[in-house]
Amino acid sequence: MIYLDRNNTPDVWGDIINTIHRNNYTAPNTPRDYRTVVLLPKQESFDKSLYNSKNSICPHLIYECCKRIFNRKSHGCLSGDNKPKAVEVVLKFAKLHDEADFDDLGFMHSFFDDILFLDFMNYGQRAAPLLPQTITGMIEAYNATPGNF
Repeated sequence: MIYLDRNNTPDVWGDIINTIHRNNYTAPNTPRDYRTVVLLPKQESFDKSLYNSKNSICPHLIYECCKRIFNRKSHGCLSGDNKPKAVEVVLKFAKLHDEADFDDLGFMHSFFDDILFLDFMNYGQRAAPLLPQTITGMIEAYNATPGNF
């Protein structure tokens, strides 16, 4: 069985893994015949101490997600027609990663057997790096987003 959904956040990883384990019976004292894998977006380097909470979602990804939604002409649940709502959704998505550290392999392996980092946003294809003030703006927006939305 393969279960892929790159939009699930750490707050539901435990439920997902428990569901997988419950639905894949392994006889007692035998090794599992499956592995769990998480697909994580590649993160750009940034000073994580600038966030007011531990969080692995880089400001570059926040920017790229907003940009991607802004460029949507039509989408069932979220399009570029409502830019303030798009920014709010992206920031709330980032906040759902609070206290998750993708670099903490002990934490990550407490949920998943394997971890794959994929460059969903194709950072290397940017014409130019993000401006420092853009990154600062994303960090300030993240820090202003309440965790208890």
